[in-house]
Amino acid sequence: MKSDNCCQFLWLKLSFICFLILCLIACGGDSAIKEEAGGSKEGSILWQAGEQYVRLTSSDGAVGNQHPAAVTPEEMRIVLESLFVPERRFITKKLNPIFSPAEVQVLSTALSQGLALARPNQDITFVSIGTHQGTFAKVRKANTGRVFFRDGKLNIIFGMLHDEVRDQDRQTGEEIDRRLHPFVVGSRLFETKLPNVIALGEGKAFYLDPESGEEREDWLVLDIPTLVTNAKVDPNIPGEQQVDSSLAEDIKRSKQETQNLKEDLVKVKEVLFELKEELLELQQGGGYATIEARLQSLKNLYDNELISSDEYRAKRQGLLNEL
Repeated sequence: MKSDNCCQFLWLKLSFICFLILCLIACGGDSAIKEEAGGSKEGSILWQAGEQYVRLTSSDGAVGNQHPAAVTPEEMRIVLESLFVPERRFITKKLNPIFSPAEVQVLSTALSQGLALARPNQDITFVSIGTHQGTFAKVRKANTGRVFFRDGKLNIIFGMLHDEVRDQDRQTGEEIDRRLHPFVVGSRLFETKLPNVIALGEGKAFYLDPESGEEREDWLVLDIPTLVTNAKVDPNIPGEQQVDSSLAEDIKRSKQETQNLKEDLVKVKEVLFELKEELLELQQGGGYATIEARLQSLKNLYDNELISSDEYRAKRQGLLNEL
């Protein structure tokens, strides 16, 4: 009887130990699955500074990425520096770089690294904040996007483009909560309406949606070899080959308007001079004294750079012919 009780006790003890082992294994396995799933969802962070980051993430279900891709930091720098957006400042339209020098320095390295590490079903997403010249002062502006390599070209889908970054709400003065107002990166699934249209040119095009047949202005398709070649031609100033036709037309129109203003100014000077001549004639009663005064008036206009040397000589000769 005693032996039976001992056997029963041992069986109960053994069963309890087995139960604990199974629980530990189950807990450990579940923890590993959660950890792996979490890492896959969030992706690997390649660079982060406060609210800014560059990270690997899922590719919106697409599987056609040519990853890993070999894009050097120098090539990426050239690509980023070639991107401009036309923005109005007062009454003029000016090409402004999308990325500030500090953004270019960070993103060129981090995005290049991301393309080398990414799998075919992964993209690289980024949030960057740069300091740009505003209408009256420098302001902080955010750029966000999704980067991947496909069909031999670099693709960037923008979610935000030169969106002003503020720490406090303008109306309420309260601190902005990024959980309620997050930085949204671009997506293949829908088009983001950007505040300005990115300037196109040789080596740059908008993605053509095969379903709608329309271009997506938030999705850039970039040919790296072409952009690198253009940069070698003029490494500092964006050439005309980098400006789309509509913007080139605006530039041409601005030049013509400037020329028209110059011509109008010349006509105004002539009218003023004639009025002054008539006034002098009325005051001095004509004759040689009037001509002398008109010559002196003409000389004053020339000395004050209100008329050109050619205008001065022509008018002077006309007055002398009246003697």
